[in-house]
Amino acid sequence: MSKQYRVTVGKSSCDIKGFTQAHIQAAVELVAGAGGGEVELSEGVFRMADALHLRSRVTVKGQGASTVLEKNAMKTARIISFLGYGHYDLELDQPDLFEVGEGILIRDNNAFGFYTTIATLVRREGKVWFTNRPHNHDYLGSNGGLVETLFPIIEAVDIEDAAVEGLRVEGNSRVNPVMTNGCRGGGFLALRCSRLRVHALTVRDYNGDGIGFQTCDDMALSDCVVEECTGNGYHPGSGSNRFRMQRCTARKNGGCGLFYCLRVRQGLLEDSLFENNGSHGLSIGERDTCNVNRNLILRGNGGAGIWFRPCERTNAAHHNSFEKCAVYGNCQKMGEAEAEIVLQGETEGIRLIGNRIRRKAGHLAILVKKDVIGFESRGNGVTPAGGVAVRDERPKAGQKNSRPVSKPSKAGHRKTAGREVMEKGD
Repeated sequence: MSKQYRVTVGKSSCDIKGFTQAHIQAAVELVAGAGGGEVELSEGVFRMADALHLRSRVTVKGQGASTVLEKNAMKTARIISFLGYGHYDLELDQPDLFEVGEGILIRDNNAFGFYTTIATLVRREGKVWFTNRPHNHDYLGSNGGLVETLFPIIEAVDIEDAAVEGLRVEGNSRVNPVMTNGCRGGGFLALRCSRLRVHALTVRDYNGDGIGFQTCDDMALSDCVVEECTGNGYHPGSGSNRFRMQRCTARKNGGCGLFYCLRVRQGLLEDSLFENNGSHGLSIGERDTCNVNRNLILRGNGGAGIWFRPCERTNAAHHNSFEKCAVYGNCQKMGEAEAEIVLQGETEGIRLIGNRIRRKAGHLAILVKKDVIGFESRGNGVTPAGGVAVRDERPKAGQKNSRPVSKPSKAGHRKTAGREVMEKGD
């Protein structure tokens, strides 16, 4: 990315002086209009009344943990009319509550996922507000219709070749009590983008997912941290292809450390840590295929370390590999999972290669449920020895695999009834 133009924002020595979203956005638009370049933020806390909207060929760069984007407190009002799909107008019970330039979420009891609308208030005529984006759905006041100042703190929509690095996002959940869904919300959210780069971004305390991307190609994430968010840490989402994620961490989030959503393909996830999250360390399911996961640490999570969701063959997660991962001390929540690794759904082509699995007392290392079509297990090591470490519930295997593991073989695994049962290895 060539840097034809550079603008600094923040303290008094900067080109644009001020610490609000509007100051950052002004710099981004200026650089984008010049053909691309860099916006550099100084140290300080920038107050976010709306998302930072990224633009193509613009890099937004901070000073690391000392450059903070903090979300303002949430406002909420009731919808008092029928808001139609494709419309831009809003009639609310408290129109005076809002200001031009604020980011909002529109929803009602029938709107979920992509059917909610994230937009910006751009003008007011009398008691009627207007947004910059059309409504994604019909919304009814009589059906619990609400408008709230909720939005991704950093948002990328329909752009390419942009970057973010060296920033800290604070979701300020104490005064933002409503959780935003991972399809249209997150500390960072990208939608329909290509070749975005996210480096050294920290997302904390967001009431929703930390970092998500939907329908994006060739996303690159490195050295990012997501912690203490109420949703999933990372949410590679619907129809995204060829993401690359390296040296990233998710800890103490309410959902999964990483949640592969619908039809995420050909991704590479490596050298990353998922620990102490409320649900699974990593969850994978509907049409998520041909993803390589290697050199991961998955520990202390409420559910399984690795959890395949129960999908029929058409929608199952085929041809995914987990290589040289350390999986231990998971299954912390009662009823969340029976094993460190749970294989289920009509999956095939799954590879477990060279992993180190230390199971919690009373739990399995690997559970293979009856509908799994096939998987390869090679060179894995399981501790502690003794008891049932691996249970294969597939009908052809019968009960032969549900027996204590024996002394380790040289290869660290053996085959039973044509299926491998892992033993204590390296």
